[in-house]
Amino acid sequence: MLQRTADTNAIKKLMIDNGLNTIKDLSEASGVDRNTLGEVLRGAIQPSAVVMEKLIYALDIPLSSAGMIFFSNNLHNTQEPAREVSA
Repeated sequence: MLQRTADTNAIKKLMIDNGLNTIKDLSEASGVDRNTLGEVLRGAIQPSAVVMEKLIYALDIPLSSAGMIFFSNNLHNTQEPAREVSA
C-alpha cells in the first residue's frame, strides 16, 4: 500500500522562500508547537488538519498546491501493512 506523507522538502523550501530560516521562526509564524513542526519536518508524523491549515497560511501555500504538499506519495515505504489476525 502506498503511504502518503507531507513533502518535507517542499515545506522547507517554502520556509526559505518566506524568510523563515528555523523551526522557531515557523513556529512563531504559524502558532504550531516547535516539537510538532520538528516531527513533521523529519517526516516522523503526518500533520493534522489544524496544523496543515496553519502551515498553509504561514507559508502562503496556494490551496491548489496544498494537497500535493501534504499528501505526496511516499515511495520509500511501499510495503503492505501488517494484517490483523482474528481469533
